[in-house]
This record gives sequence, C-alpha cells and structure tokens, in this order.
Amino acid sequence: MANPKTPITELDFDSIKNQLKTYLQTQTQFKDYNFEGSNMSALLDVLSFNTFQNNFYTNMTMNEMFLDSAVLKNSIVSHAKELNYIPRSRKSAKATVRVTITDENATDSTVVIPQYSTFTANYQGELFTFVTNQTYVARRTAPSVYTADSIDIFEGSMLASFQREGFIVDGDGVLRVQLTNDEVDTDSVVVFVDAEETEDRNVFTRANTIYGVKPDDKVFYLEPYLDNRYAVYFGKNEFGLQPEEFEDVRVRYRICSGELANGASAFSASFIEGATIAITTLTAAAGGLERESMESIRYFAPKSLAVQERAVTTKDYEVLLQQAFPDITAVSAYGGEELDPPQFGRVAISVYLDAETTLISSTLANTYINYLAEKSPLGIEPIFVQTKFIYADIIADIVYTNKSTEKSKDEIEALVRSQISNYSSTTLEDFNTKLRGSKLAAQLDSVDTAVLSTGLTLMPIIDWSPQINIRETPIFRFETELVKPYPFREATGFKEYKPAVKSTPFDIDGTCVYLQDDGLGNLMFIVDDITNPSVFKPKVGTIDYTKGLITLNTVLVEAFDGSSVKIMVRPKENTIKAAQGRVFIIRDEDVQVNMILDEKPVAGTTTSSAAIGTLTSSTNSNSY
Repeated sequence: MANPKTPITELDFDSIKNQLKTYLQTQTQFKDYNFEGSNMSALLDVLSFNTFQNNFYTNMTMNEMFLDSAVLKNSIVSHAKELNYIPRSRKSAKATVRVTITDENATDSTVVIPQYSTFTANYQGELFTFVTNQTYVARRTAPSVYTADSIDIFEGSMLASFQREGFIVDGDGVLRVQLTNDEVDTDSVVVFVDAEETEDRNVFTRANTIYGVKPDDKVFYLEPYLDNRYAVYFGKNEFGLQPEEFEDVRVRYRICSGELANGASAFSASFIEGATIAITTLTAAAGGLERESMESIRYFAPKSLAVQERAVTTKDYEVLLQQAFPDITAVSAYGGEELDPPQFGRVAISVYLDAETTLISSTLANTYINYLAEKSPLGIEPIFVQTKFIYADIIADIVYTNKSTEKSKDEIEALVRSQISNYSSTTLEDFNTKLRGSKLAAQLDSVDTAVLSTGLTLMPIIDWSPQINIRETPIFRFETELVKPYPFREATGFKEYKPAVKSTPFDIDGTCVYLQDDGLGNLMFIVDDITNPSVFKPKVGTIDYTKGLITLNTVLVEAFDGSSVKIMVRPKENTIKAAQGRVFIIRDEDVQVNMILDEKPVAGTTTSSAAIGTLTSSTNSNSY
C-alpha cells in the first residue's frame, strides 16, 4: 500500500518517475537501492510513461467535455452544435460594379447577364474569380450599348455535385449530405432534389429555424461537421420535406478565398461572346472573412442560445447582427422614442465597420434591415440610422528629460502619437465609450522613461457638413456638462474671454465667421479677424451648458474650408462620453503634442522670460 504521505499531484513524466522512486524508497526491501543505471530504472520509465499517458488522456477528455475548456476545434464545434449555433464559414468578398456591354449584334432592348456570370480581378499579384449570385438585366442606353447598375459580384467559384459522387448518407434515418470542400461559403448553398445536373428545378431553400416550417415545405438545414466542413440535412417530413432514398441530391455552393480578395477593384469579364464588356467599380471588394475562430465560437455560441434567432431587446438586435455580419465592429440599437423627432414603434440601428468607412451604402443598410425584419416582434419596425461620430481635440503637454534616454524629441513624440492612436483603436471606436483623460495620461507617461509628466486638454468635436446655400437648423448633442464661462462683454473684448463652444470658420452673408457662446446661453457669430474680431450676429442660437445641447437658428452657409466645420466645446470634466448613436474616434489631425524639455536652472541663475513663454504659450490651432 502506498505511503499516504507520498504526493500524487504530479503530471509530467520526470515528476511522476521521482514520485515512484520516493514511494519505493519508503519500502524496506528498496531502502538502500540504487535506482539509477539499473533495470529498475527502465521499469520505472515504463510505469511513468503509462501514468503520464493516462494523465494526458484523462485531462484531455475532461477538457474536451466542456465548451469553456475544450482546446480542439472539433470539440468546440460539437458543443456549439448542441446550442444550435453554426460557426461561421469563410465568407466571399463582395464588390459592386456597373457593367456596360457593347454588342453590335444585339437588337433587343435588354441583354441578360446570367446568374453565376464570371468576372476576374488581378489583385496583389494573384488572380481572383468573382461571380454573380442572380440574373441581372442590362438595358439599352445607346445604340448597341447596354448598361446594368449596382451588380453585386462575389469572390469564388461555383461547385455542384451529386450525393452519389462522394457525399455521405448517415444510417440514422436522417439523410445528411456532407459538403466535402472546407472552403465553402455557407451563404451560397442551394440544394436541388432529383434534378439533372443541367437543371435548376425542385429547389430546396435553407431554413435557420423550425418555426413556421410545414411538413411539405422544401427546406434544408445546415449543421457543422468535422474539420471545418458542413452537412446538409432535411426535416424528415415533420419540419420540412424529406427526399426519398432513390432521389438524387445535388448541392451547389461557392468556394472562396476569404479575406484575401478584400480590396480588389479592377475587374474584367467576357461572359458574352463577341461583345465588349467594360466594368466600372462602384464599391471595391470587401467583407471577405476567414472561418470563425475557436475563441469567437466559444464566446458567441452561448449568447446565440439566449437570443434564439429572435430580436426582443436592443441587445438581441446587436448580437444577431454581429453574428450574421462578422465584418461589423460595433452595433448600437435603441428605441425610436430616443430619436429627434421620436419615432414610436421603431428600433434604430447604427453600425460601425471601421475607421475608414464613415458612410454605409443604402444596399448594405437594406441588407441589415431585411435580416432583422424577419426576427422582430410584430408591430416593431427596425430602421437604419447612419452612424455619427464624435472626435476629440487633444493638446498633450509632454514634459521630458534627455538624461535617461537616447531617443530624440521627435522619436518620443512619435511614440506619444502612436500610443494615442492605439488608445483610440483599443479603448474607443465603439458606441457608448468614454475618453478618460487620466487613463490616457497614464499611458502616455509610460511610453518612455524620458517622459516625466503629461498634461492633457480634451475637447470633444462634432463635425458639421452643412449643405451649401441651403437653409437648415442644426442641433449638436454632446451629452456632457460644459464649462459655463463668465458673460461676454464687448467692452472687455475677446482676448481674455474663454467660451464654452467655438467652431472653425465658415461664410454667411458674405462674411467669414465662427461660432461662439456668450456665457448667457446664447450663440453668436464672430467675424473671423485675428487682430480685430467683432460680433457679427448675436443670439443666433442657444446652448444648454448642463446637457451639452447646442441649437442653431435657421442658417445658410455659403462656404467653408475642408470637408466639415468643427464644433468644439469645453467639458466640465476630463472624461468625455460618446453621445447616443455616435462612435468615438481620435484622429491624428486633431492631436497637438507639445514637447517640453525639463531643464532645471543652475543655482544662482534665473529662468528667462522667453523660456517661460515657451512653456505657457503652446496652443492648438483648433483650440481656444
């Protein structure tokens, strides 16, 4: 019997062997035995290996039994299947193009662009194939010239096979057709039953749930299989029509390259013999994705069970959209009663893809809404609201020393800017986020040992792009309390006055002005003259300092520089919250870094007034 004091917690080979030696040494017959360099050592190796193997097998078995601890993808997929979650396959990159066909032999008013017409693109030295997923019609726009707008093409090639040509049928009474290619885009799967290879009849369409499915409905279901593959199965005449054993099952699907084709924009085609085809790219290829990662499956599978393909709460809308469209970085869903004006009975949806995509196309927006419409409660209508953004004007005063680093001032500034950019991408760039000055300052302090301290001035910015020569009444909601300044008096002028709101210049009534408040809750237009500013128009709007609400009266803007007018405010706190439906982003153009060298004066000397001016006169052209 083993000595109860002998530990039994070791798992690695050497530790197990040492445990066995320790145990045998407690026995009188092996008390002074030399276990090294003997036959006993070989026996201990065998026992240790057997114990180690059992430990590994038991550990792996227990790990793979649970979704949280499983390390093999097949095990994770199997657990996700129990939760009725289908891991994402590869997704084809999609581009939108305009096709112009010149065909001297064509006499009809239209030319048909067949389904699965092929396009090619040479991108980054690699040739990609794109196909249409439906039939399009090009209409005559000039003699022998036909044009079709907004044609969606998807990266990949179409495959079609029969069950008897390699598909597997399970023997459990349920026909399962295994898709043998692991590069399938599951969005493209179509099933044909008892149809010849050249025919597209008796089509079965995909169903995601059994709700509302009748026994004779021609639907199929998709489930994850082993090794990144999928299987098609049917409803067994209870939740959909079950094909008979003698009927052939043909599955057509698209295989794709995932994210490799993202960015392709130069396309060519020759799907009509004898015609010249010109392709104009409206939207470059985007949205291509690799298979869902194990960690993503582990995260979303339990949440999918909670949602169960139904959108009831705002969180349901967000989870469903991100699950169905993984290229979405963030989603904000909120009740229509929060819109201005309120729209009761509606759910507003805003989507953020990336920092480069500030405007979602109507085609993509309709795709999101159509997907959610089928999952929304009766009487609730999802509507799409273009995502708005809030930015931050940042003045970073970096006090540094050159005594503890070999880096130059410019190198330290580059590190600071890089850290600010990293903070934006990792902490912000989402809905309902906060820019916390203290945390950002702490991160900037740690970029290099040369940084002694960081002083930050933060001001939120909303970009306003007024329509030229069109009257409008804009409202800007910062939803943060602002500093209320002392009332402005023309007698004392603008030099010492610190307004709560200010804008970049724009032209009205033939005069270049900027926006500013008067400290009494009113907005003014100020003539943009550095040497002699003056009030051009008083009381052109109102400002609520508590709510951070700015409302302009009807205004007609004649011109402005750049892509927008920047509206900037001074918040009361050094923490800025993104307003409802806005994504927070820090742009490098809004960041000013002042590098201040810490030079302690030598005893008996004084700091010059010029040096003091250097420390205190740093200003941002966008600030006030």
